[in-house]
Amino acid sequence: MNNDLQSVTAPEAIQTIEHLSRPEAIARLRERLASVSDKDHCVCETVGRLGIFCGGFKRMSDAELNEKFRWIAIRHRDEPRQSLEALAGLYHEARQETTGAAICCDVETKEHAGCDGWNQFDGEALERFHLALIGSPVKIG
Repeated sequence: MNNDLQSVTAPEAIQTIEHLSRPEAIARLRERLASVSDKDHCVCETVGRLGIFCGGFKRMSDAELNEKFRWIAIRHRDEPRQSLEALAGLYHEARQETTGAAICCDVETKEHAGCDGWNQFDGEALERFHLALIGSPVKIG
């Protein structure tokens, strides 16, 4: 048999694209994000430190972080950014516990203190995050 023919007829590995609803994709991402975080740090702190997902607190400039969490920043004016991030993280952890939310993205979706939570991501962004964090391509719709 000709080698050229073998290369043409050999099956290729094709990765199928799974179709998910928005809630299904968010549920998977929530589970993955919860698994990379620990009980002492909210997801915003963890993804910022790891440089994944949305970037968490690290994606905000100092001015943006101070504005979003002004009610914390005003009382801790002279402290470094890391302190404000840690206090904002504690706020998120407390809100998660109070509301029963799995991660701070769930809290922010409803409360909008630091961001818009899951609402800030369109389907394409969720598809990119799924590929990056879970390793498989999906189509959300």
